[in-house]
Amino acid sequence: MDFMKKTLNQVNVQKNTLYDFIYDLFFFAELQESEDDIKNGRVCTLEDLKAEMEAKYESYSNSKS
Repeated sequence: MDFMKKTLNQVNVQKNTLYDFIYDLFFFAELQESEDDIKNGRVCTLEDLKAEMEAKYESYSNSKS
């Protein structure tokens, strides 16, 4: 609930449409989730992503030469 209060305080409701308000709320919620993921070590490095792509797609390493 504190997150919702902080988020709503950051949004200027008078100048935004309902769509803008919903978009901002979703955006700030995703930022909060990302911060939690980083704090808890749930991240993927570029090296991990590259290895995953090379394992999944044969042509991935050939196209990067």
